Amino acid sequence: MKLRYVTCASTFKLLSALLGFSLIAASCAGAYELPQFRKTDPSAQLPSLPEGVVLQLLADQDFPPFSFVTNSGEPAGLAVDLAMAACGEIKVKCIISLMALGELLPALTSGRGDLVLSGPRIDQQSLAETQMTRPWFRSFGRFAAQTGNPLTSSDARDLKGKRIGVVKGSSHAAWLQSYYPEAEILQYASYALAQDALRTGGIEMLFGDDLRLIYWTTGSNSRNCCKLLGGAISDFEAFSRNIAFLVRGDRSDLREAFDVALDRLQSNGTTEKIFNVYVPLSPW
Repeated sequence: MKLRYVTCASTFKLLSALLGFSLIAASCAGAYELPQFRKTDPSAQLPSLPEGVVLQLLADQDFPPFSFVTNSGEPAGLAVDLAMAACGEIKVKCIISLMALGELLPALTSGRGDLVLSGPRIDQQSLAETQMTRPWFRSFGRFAAQTGNPLTSSDARDLKGKRIGVVKGSSHAAWLQSYYPEAEILQYASYALAQDALRTGGIEMLFGDDLRLIYWTTGSNSRNCCKLLGGAISDFEAFSRNIAFLVRGDRSDLREAFDVALDRLQSNGTTEKIFNVYVPLSPW
């Protein structure tokens, strides 16, 4: 598989089918700048890998926008395209196989793969027999409000007394209760119900996963009702988790090689281009 840059319009059309609603084509109108997520070392050198090596990369088959199957049966996604670009930097041939989430770590640790690109939660259990690259992204929280709402900040002081919706029993709900005690927190059984409540005015704000809210506010189900409010919020004790590549525990050379490559991709703007293809608004 070769790295290919498709248009955001074609990618959004495919993601629309996977996510269950149409993304607005106008989201492609202007590219956004991506902040420098990783602290890079310009002097870092790639480690030597065996000549002619072919790396087997594994990814979750149903984890959009990070990895998924296209209509033609090809793997695609943020993690997929970023990994293939990294393979180009390292100058090695890479083959990507998509499989079910539960098969990924066993395939990696048994030697049937060299890297896992997406899917498993990175925690003590997944790191018992693997090692991770430095993160290239993380999950965030985000607020959304109706488009006509004059507020521009999601600070707790600004949302005092406001009706904020959230999915019942979620980590986002627990976080709201801790940090927004003076807001009126309304919990809903699903994202769909909470989103409808925001669209119809039942609540003034909605708090949830950053990427999920980006796709909803730019999608047909929102009916152009709503906007993102404030920037992305990170809290590792609540809802944030690192997104990184996992390699076998005995392959420190691969971890080092992909870390150097990921640094270079961020520095030369490739990472920004890939995010613009798959994510219609800045995730920051």
